[in-house]
Parts: sequence; C-alpha cells; structure tokens
Amino acid sequence: MIKYTLVLVFSFISLSANPYKNLDDAIKLNVMVNYFVNDELKTLVPKVPIKEELQDDGATLDPVKYEYYFNYIQRLKAIHESRAEEQENIDEKFEGKIAFYNGKLKTLKRFYQKKENLEPIIANSINKAFKVVYGNPKFDALITNNKKTIGSIIADNIYDVSQFKPKKIQMVLDEKIEKSFLTKYRNIKPKIQFEYKNKTLYFKDILFTFNGKEYVANFVDKTSWNVKLNIKINDDIFRLIKIEEKK
Repeated sequence: MIKYTLVLVFSFISLSANPYKNLDDAIKLNVMVNYFVNDELKTLVPKVPIKEELQDDGATLDPVKYEYYFNYIQRLKAIHESRAEEQENIDEKFEGKIAFYNGKLKTLKRFYQKKENLEPIIANSINKAFKVVYGNPKFDALITNNKKTIGSIIADNIYDVSQFKPKKIQMVLDEKIEKSFLTKYRNIKPKIQFEYKNKTLYFKDILFTFNGKEYVANFVDKTSWNVKLNIKINDDIFRLIKIEEKK
C-alpha cells in the first residue's frame, strides 16, 4: 500500500513542467523522512475503543392483548428503567476504555519525545526516504588498488524524484574472498548507514552481506554530504479522546 501511495505522492514531481521538480533534495528528504516517521508511529498507537450499542432485548413497547392499562404502564416503566441502567453501564464501561486508551497515548507520547527512543524510527525512515528520493543503493566500478577495494556507491532510480551523485567508497577485504567479491558485487544489496546528530544527517558507512558475513565499506569523503532534518510528530497521532459530558 505504501508503495502505491508514494507513486501517487511523487508522480507529479517527475513532470518537467511541475515547479516541485526543482525543490532542493533536502526538502524532499525532509518530507519523506517525516512521512515515514509518522507512518510508523501510527502503527504503534493502540486501536481506538469502540462503544458498545444497547442491545434490543426483544421486549415490546406496544400494549399486549387483554393487558390492563396499569400493568402496561408498569411494564413500560420497568423496560425503560432496565434499558437506562444498561445504557449507563455501557457508558461507564466506555469511559473506562477511553481513560485506559488515553493513558496509553500519554505514555507513548512521553516515550517518543525522548531522543533515544525516537532515533531507531528515524533511522529506519531515513533509509526508506533515501530509496524514494534517490533509489536503491548499489556498488559500481569496484577494483582493487593498493590492497583496498575502491569504487563508488550509486543509486538505481525508482520514482524519478532526484538523481544521486555517485560517492567514492573504499573497503578492505580478505584476499580469500576479494576475487570472488569483485565478480559478484553487482548482486549485493548494500545499505547506507547514516549518522543523525544535532538535527543533521551525515553519511556514516555502508553495510553489506557477502557469503553470509557482514562487511562495512567507508566513504572516502565523509564531509561531502549532510542534510538538515526537521522531524515533527503530527499532533493527531497522540490526540486524546475527549469524554462527552453528561447532560
């Protein structure tokens, strides 16, 4: 579902006549990171409680044949009192559910207001945003030079939002796997890892798996890319439910 939503969100950006096409990449990344952060937070919020409905007990309010008027009035009174009591029980039960729900929301809000708790969600969202704005990261033109494997990290465009400028990378591999790696690296799916501090996003390194083992590649120029992020949690996500005052 997210994939199709993103296609709709960014389809207009790919149009050459659209003014949004020339937006700075930092703005596009901010939009998408915020989108994914809030989208993930929504999945952590408990379901809104549903109020039960008063069930029809089958009692008729119409006079029964040969029923005395006094008996009819007494029966009606008993039915109304019973239903009023049941409705009051439903209302009280629902108020309890709302109080419990609101309590959970308050706890979640306090939890994710702490930087260390929100950072894993931000990190996950950054990688998703990168793929939308630039595409899937991949290695390119890797060669061996002075006992190091060097080359570039590029991105296969998906939504035609922005073009990623290739970045020079390097890694040190064991000689036993180096030759095999250089013939198979195009099938590897590397993951760019970012460092997020002081509301700024930096390239950290690149994590990848080869032959069941994890390796890290480093950027040659670590100062070549940084983006300011402004993460804002939507107010609606942790909005409390108000209990209607009884008249």
